[in-house]
Amino acid sequence: MPEDKVRKIELPRLDPSEVMLLVVDMQNDFCHPEGARAKAFGVDAIAMPRASIPAVVEMIRVARAAGVRVTYTRQVHYPDDQARKRRRIPSHLDRRGVKLELCYRGTWGTELIDEIKAVMRPEDDVIIKHRASAFFETPLNTELRAKGIQVLVIAGTTTSFCIDSTIRDAYMRDYDVLVPAEVVSDTDQAAHDAVLASTDRFHGVVTSVADVAKALGVAVPA
Repeated sequence: MPEDKVRKIELPRLDPSEVMLLVVDMQNDFCHPEGARAKAFGVDAIAMPRASIPAVVEMIRVARAAGVRVTYTRQVHYPDDQARKRRRIPSHLDRRGVKLELCYRGTWGTELIDEIKAVMRPEDDVIIKHRASAFFETPLNTELRAKGIQVLVIAGTTTSFCIDSTIRDAYMRDYDVLVPAEVVSDTDQAAHDAVLASTDRFHGVVTSVADVAKALGVAVPA
């Protein structure tokens, strides 16, 4: 979503104790040149995720400065997933004729990229998920309620699949959703823009790292 298309909304002052930064799937298979996605589709397929890394790290540092909790998700698939095998309609990858061994359990590809690992702290949480949404049959909602979280700041990849699914599930559970545009990424610009437009229309507010920092009462780290 081009910056000039983002609605300029003055965010209210946010209580950091009610805010969580959720960083979705910044993993080797999605973001690394040696990961499964880059090998299957070429390095151009990870250009947007790679470009977003500095902004995601900046958002994490803003969260630290404000005392906001940080949680990461990791997508993990089972090679022998019986539920997937029962499907009768070809998957989006099958329809493209692509065999993608993505984020298989126990592989390097499931691990978070080094740039994210470098800014993690022991108190951070990591949610393992087996489907697109960070909420689908994971403990995320229970943990958010237990910690008194009301506002989710969403970062990560992929905008038109895992990010979109997570945003919609958060909205359906009555969380406030903020999406700094520079910290989410896709493999397709049009799909990325469409989700941000839909989010800003219905499910949350598309904003920026600087505006979230301002709402939290902190400066963006130099």
